[in-house]
Amino acid sequence: MSKKSAGPMLIGGLAGETGTNIETIRYYEREGLIAVPPRTRGGHRAYEQQHVQRLSFVRRSRELGFSLNDIRKLLQLADSGTMCTTA
Repeated sequence: MSKKSAGPMLIGGLAGETGTNIETIRYYEREGLIAVPPRTRGGHRAYEQQHVQRLSFVRRSRELGFSLNDIRKLLQLADSGTMCTTA
């Protein structure tokens, strides 16, 4: 997971870089946990580094025992840009 891609990668590259099954990636897309990437002219999904980071977060969260619903809520908090502060 340490290599950084210079450009878009296909789903097999994303699967290899994150250690995630291709069908699991497609499932997470359908569930809205990772963004559906744009397509190449040939119709292949073209993933970027942000997909690697988000999928890695989802995968690690699952390993820690979080449910998909819990992960969805965490991602919504992160996407909102709201910062938590202490007084």
